[in-house]
Amino acid sequence: MKITKFLLGVIAFFAFFLPQVSCALEKNDKILIAYFSQTNNTERLAEDLIKGLTDYDVTLTEIVSVDPYSENMEKMSPRVKSEQENNTLIPIALSNYVSDLNDFDAVLIGTPIWFNHAPAPIKSFLNAYPVKTEQKLGVFITSGTSEPDVVLSDIEKYSTHKVDAYMQYRPSHESGMVRGEKYSKFINDINAL
Repeated sequence: MKITKFLLGVIAFFAFFLPQVSCALEKNDKILIAYFSQTNNTERLAEDLIKGLTDYDVTLTEIVSVDPYSENMEKMSPRVKSEQENNTLIPIALSNYVSDLNDFDAVLIGTPIWFNHAPAPIKSFLNAYPVKTEQKLGVFITSGTSEPDVVLSDIEKYSTHKVDAYMQYRPSHESGMVRGEKYSKFINDINAL
């Protein structure tokens, strides 16, 4: 009798919780890699990620500001600071057309850190292309010395989705070996999503 009650309890537990357990990505699942890159560091990382995700159907798209940013940091800074202070969303374009995110099992966002925040093109993309609850969200970040906390918070705010995996790479401070280790861990984290 006790065994029967125990088994019924176990069955009830799994019946209630099993539908809520998220499954790992499977071979041939669709992944979107969407990135913004002003200095090509984030772009290079995005292109390298594709090489590590060969078991999946990956679409790569660059998020581009319709009004390009100046190459000169001194000229660019006032605009970026204003966009950050005012939470400005800006017109963007994508290098590969994506109508929405419905067809993707996972979305990987690539971003630099600008004045401790995600830049306006990233926020604008996440506002225009909502990440669904059942999708996985990964973030890869390039920066000089900034920590990722505020950027991750920005991404969670604008995507209304929890970040499932992330990596940060500091091109000017970290060796290729460190990058490789972080990259391998991030790929493993994505595979486990």
